[in-house]
Amino acid sequence: MNITVTETAQTHLTDLIGARATSTEQAIRIFTAAGGCGCSGPRFGMGLDEAGEGDAVMKVGALTFVVDAESAPQLEDASIDYVEDVMQQGFSITAPNAASGGGGCGCGGGGH
Repeated sequence: MNITVTETAQTHLTDLIGARATSTEQAIRIFTAAGGCGCSGPRFGMGLDEAGEGDAVMKVGALTFVVDAESAPQLEDASIDYVEDVMQQGFSITAPNAASGGGGCGCGGGGH
């Protein structure tokens, strides 16, 4: 499993973990989340969690990340950044291997 994390994202994640971790065994879980549709492809999420059976575990700098087996193919070669500009502030996950919407754009029924 290969994930790239920018220095800015590493700094912000380290600060968050220091403030919120309840155990030294906790890592940052990255996962695909339900709700992505159309051209946008899947949504991604992050949270503190402990590694479970079947999870991919990787170290990036001082941080430990875990990814479940179902999310791993979509998150292979993903990059995590921390964006701070006029329009948004927060973590951004870009995953080139994530499936796009499956041939069409938009959500909802595809009735003709």
